[in-house]
Amino acid sequence: MKKIRALVACLAVAGALIVTAPAVQAAGSCYQSGPQAGYGTTYTCGIWRSNHLWAMYGSGNFHGLDNITGVLNAGNSWFICQRKTVVKLEYGSIKNDWFAYTLGDNGYWGWVSATRFSAGGNWEPVPGLGYCPAGFGETDTYPGDRPRGGSRWNIPGPDGESSVRIN
Repeated sequence: MKKIRALVACLAVAGALIVTAPAVQAAGSCYQSGPQAGYGTTYTCGIWRSNHLWAMYGSGNFHGLDNITGVLNAGNSWFICQRKTVVKLEYGSIKNDWFAYTLGDNGYWGWVSATRFSAGGNWEPVPGLGYCPAGFGETDTYPGDRPRGGSRWNIPGPDGESSVRIN
C-alpha cells in the first residue's frame, strides 16, 4: 500500500510539472528575440536554405531593384516583420507571397520570401513572426536599403524559383 501511495504521489508531482511547464515553440516557428540594428523587437526564425534578399517596396508598385545583392545563409536569422506583397514565388511545391524584412549576412537590407522559412504553409504568413506596421516599406528610403542603380530584376528569380509572378 505504501508503494502505491508513493507512486500516486510521484505521478501527482509529475503531472503538476507537466501542467506548469512553459509552452514550447512549434518546430520551425519563429519566436520573439532581443533588439537588433536599432529595432527594439525582432524575431528569430529558421531558414532552410541560403537565399538572396529582394530589395522591393510599395504595396501598389513593385520595384525590382538589385534583388541579388543581399545574401542570407541557412540557419537561424533575425527578422523585423513580415508583410504580404504583390510578388508570388513558387519553389517546387512551395508557394508564397509573404516576405520578411531583415539585414542580410553581407550587410544589405532586404526581404526574404516565406518560401525559404522552415515553418509555414503555402500562401500563409510565417508562424510566430510579427506583421509589419502600416506603411512599413512603402518608400525606397526605409532602413538601410541600398539598391544599386541600373540593376535589373532577374526572372525567374535569383534562387531558382520555378515561377515568379507580380500581381
